[in-house]
Amino acid sequence: MKKQDLDSSASGYITDSFEGISHTFTDVEVLSTSDVNVVAKAKRYGRWWLLKGLRNEVAGEAACLQRLRKEFEILMQMQHPSVVTAYGLETVEGIGYCIVMEFVDGSTLKDWLQGEATKQQRRRVADELTAAIGYVHAKGIAHRDLKPENIIVTRNGKGVKLIDFGLADTDSHAILKQPAGTPRYMSPEQMQGTIADGRNDIYSLGVIFQQMALGRPYRYIIKRCMLPIDERYQHVQALEEAISRRLSLARRWMVALLGLILIVTIGVIIVLAYRQRALNLQTRNQQQAVAMQQTTIERQRREIDTLRHHIDENKQEQTKQGAAMTALVGNVDAVTDYQERQQQQEEEQQDEAQSNDRMSSAFMAGADNLRKAVAEKGTSIDERYNRGKHAIERFMRTQTQNLTDKEKKEVRIRLQLKLDAFLRIWTNTEELLKRMKNEYKGTTTE
Repeated sequence: MKKQDLDSSASGYITDSFEGISHTFTDVEVLSTSDVNVVAKAKRYGRWWLLKGLRNEVAGEAACLQRLRKEFEILMQMQHPSVVTAYGLETVEGIGYCIVMEFVDGSTLKDWLQGEATKQQRRRVADELTAAIGYVHAKGIAHRDLKPENIIVTRNGKGVKLIDFGLADTDSHAILKQPAGTPRYMSPEQMQGTIADGRNDIYSLGVIFQQMALGRPYRYIIKRCMLPIDERYQHVQALEEAISRRLSLARRWMVALLGLILIVTIGVIIVLAYRQRALNLQTRNQQQAVAMQQTTIERQRREIDTLRHHIDENKQEQTKQGAAMTALVGNVDAVTDYQERQQQQEEEQQDEAQSNDRMSSAFMAGADNLRKAVAEKGTSIDERYNRGKHAIERFMRTQTQNLTDKEKKEVRIRLQLKLDAFLRIWTNTEELLKRMKNEYKGTTTE
């Protein structure tokens, strides 16, 4: 027998290479394709990875390569449990130049919502999504394509992953600034502008929250998210604070309601205990009456009269208790009506404040257009004044659709007053120039 055969420390599992542990990508499987990108999963070092590259038809186009590199640069700035993590930019056989990311095992929010998720689970997912967007914005990044298809709920249901930053943008990038996104989830200003603004993502969050059916406390939150850009939440922190306040208020009302139900329940228990006690007393009296029948009929009559008296008292007590319950229900209805009136008053005050904000924003925009329209010098005052009037009319026709008739009238009056002020300045300036010119001629003549 050879010496190595006697060595009991040798192991039959040690080999030069490990099965399934490779430094190259294997088992490449294409998951989806679009007009520009191809997304696949592949195995390396014994785990799954997500690869995002370009289709062969556009792989050589500079704009597509810049867009892929821009997405990689943005992803590398972030490290958050609710944001997909990128690890490198490599060339992979069969895929080409691509971003290497973590593979997230889960389903899209769109598919997850079609399941049997409870309201509590949906709110937890909404909270994690909001926190993720807050982190992204804190990095100076706007996602610009928030939708249920770009949100993954992990398979174990314990986490949310925000994916697909292909249309994301930052102030520091100077390329690929064209409007982008999914129309159903894009804010109105995002369809027209190219500036990366976190408030566009807040609008998209409002649309997503609406689809998640998060309950009554979120109705005002969703409405505020989808207002014009200057009236919606200006940053995610304000949105989170509003959600916290609404849920806290809802919890307080729930505690108050449960307390009221508890009080009513205790009252009912006391009434039932009293009735049971009365019934027990009645039974004992009846037994005593039967026992005393053998001694005297007269005593039996007195016991019967006593029993009847107790029954009458029980009926009167039941009548009083029924009246008390009716009064209690009436008080509950009165409290509910008062709360609804208070809430309606608060909403009316908010609508008035929002109306003032809309008119101020519209006036500022209109005043800016007016200044640009009359800025050209070297023309007569009448020409500049007429350009100003045309600018006001054009602005009122094209950029005040979100205002009511009353608000439009007020903005038009303010803009006309602004133009009249310009007219007075021009007239005074022209007269001053004429006087200075005449004085100059007189001095020259002398």
